[in-house]
Amino acid sequence: MPKSSEDPINTSDGKVLSGAASKPPQNVDLRSVMRYFASAVTVVTGALESGELFGLTVTAFTSVSLDPPLILICIRNESSATNLLTKSMRFCVNILAEGQQAIAEKFSLSGEAGRFKDLDFYIGKGGSPIIRGSIGFIDCKVVEIILEGDHTIFFGRAVDVSAEEKQPLLYLNRRYVKLELE
Repeated sequence: MPKSSEDPINTSDGKVLSGAASKPPQNVDLRSVMRYFASAVTVVTGALESGELFGLTVTAFTSVSLDPPLILICIRNESSATNLLTKSMRFCVNILAEGQQAIAEKFSLSGEAGRFKDLDFYIGKGGSPIIRGSIGFIDCKVVEIILEGDHTIFFGRAVDVSAEEKQPLLYLNRRYVKLELE
């Protein structure tokens, strides 16, 4: 029988997995693939009890459950927003329309200073800023926080939602793009 270039691996319960590579796993450049996954652009906003507002541009967002209504957002651990979200325990996902690229760019800059200056918004039922003109929003209370890898995952239970049909602002291959419908 010819010897395979891959060695069997013994698991902790004594089973043998054949065909598993004996080489240590290599770093995977996930970003090189994810850049081709078109994402809706959102701005996640929040407020501390002191009234301090914060926000950032986020594409790592998805729904989790309809009943109860849960969503999640993923924030880099080194982002200042990670600590602010943990303190506030609330956030609002504002889904941006195609004409709101300047807002996305403003909220993607480092530091919180000036992000809300001249921004048309109001404070929602959950206590977070809601950006006017967006496709919609999901105002949430944080129900769980999980630290995983280089990101923190915030699960939010929706306390208020609203949406209207508009063209979305999308992010693809490191640039903002528009959806072309025929």
